[in-house]
Amino acid sequence: MLRFDFLSLPKGTVRTFSKDIYEVKSGLLVKDIHTNKVFRIQDIFYDIRTVKDANGNIVAKRKNPQRELHIINHT
Repeated sequence: MLRFDFLSLPKGTVRTFSKDIYEVKSGLLVKDIHTNKVFRIQDIFYDIRTVKDANGNIVAKRKNPQRELHIINHT
């Protein structure tokens, strides 16, 4: 499995284990869709469960917070 790199995702969303959803912004920033607060990816990185691209396809995920965030291959 390959580790996910956020620089390869220009737009998309991330969902955390606490069920918060963030919109991916440029410069490794994310914006909470409910509060509009902006955070750095590294502030929420270890709570991220699923990453989706702009089309809603899952591109990376992890099963628990202790695991790495891995790329999902759609073949």
